[in-house]
Amino acid sequence: MNIYQLPALNNEDLFEDSICDLFDRLEKTKTFKKFGRKGHNQKGIDLFSSEKNIAIQCKKKDLSRKDILLKKELLDDIEKDLKKILNNDLKIKFDTLYFTSTFKDNPEIDEYCETLKDEFKTDFEIIYFGWDTLQSKFLEFNDLIKKYWPNFIINDDKELTIKRKLNLKDKISKDFSDWLNFRPENRKKRSRMILRSYNSEQYPITNNPDEFGEYSWFASEIKSLYHNGLEFITNIDTIEVFEDNSWDFPGNNKKSSGKLIGVMKVGQINFSDIVGYDIEGDEYYNCPHIYCKFRFKGLPFENIYYQHLEKSFLKFEIEDKRT
Repeated sequence: MNIYQLPALNNEDLFEDSICDLFDRLEKTKTFKKFGRKGHNQKGIDLFSSEKNIAIQCKKKDLSRKDILLKKELLDDIEKDLKKILNNDLKIKFDTLYFTSTFKDNPEIDEYCETLKDEFKTDFEIIYFGWDTLQSKFLEFNDLIKKYWPNFIINDDKELTIKRKLNLKDKISKDFSDWLNFRPENRKKRSRMILRSYNSEQYPITNNPDEFGEYSWFASEIKSLYHNGLEFITNIDTIEVFEDNSWDFPGNNKKSSGKLIGVMKVGQINFSDIVGYDIEGDEYYNCPHIYCKFRFKGLPFENIYYQHLEKSFLKFEIEDKRT
């Protein structure tokens, strides 16, 4: 099933042009052309390619009519056109005859094409392409979409993801401006917020740890934006920094030779993992609640690092930790 639905072309000439272009793309050629024009004896075909040995008959239908009438009319058309081809000494040689239509795919029409091939003992294949098949093939070629459906816009998954991130960043920047526009010590509002797993039902009565020992909701202090999302301060701690710039927690090394410094533990939540938020909170915690995907071993943070409490330019990554 197609994710996108193209409207059938209502103009007969435009429909023929689109089919001509489509088969040029499908067959990797530029040899498909119209067989005469209206008023000429087209002998049962509209388009052909001598190079590819393909002939095509185009059937644009008024889709406002009932399906049962359209199907019957199309079956009659196919038989009539086949008889024209066989009885009018068509000089065009082909191995495959396609009937293309703005009417939808239909197994009865497919079977009828096979029946006619056997009945008339044709030396060429007879294939029906309804609109379901045609649109799936049109959607493979962006240039044809732009040419025949200029107002039809396809957003791929990557584009949608980027647009959502940018929209969310803009919205968060405005809604959380009382926090993000000031350093933590200069804010008029408390920095505490509740981070909640969007698919957990434990809040607010229970909060049992998961298999990683983590909880489905907890308090953190909002810190700032970063290029991919929001940063939160989850803890204040002390680490031991060594001469080679590696670090560890005090007591993990038998020979303590590093310098002890105070740090804040910072978790980064990607915009794509933020499902939504309630800026007002509730009767339990009247502060912003941020609903996230807890997909990193029971946490919403795609990355965690430590930052010097006094020298904010000094950051310590988990990968540099000794043990």
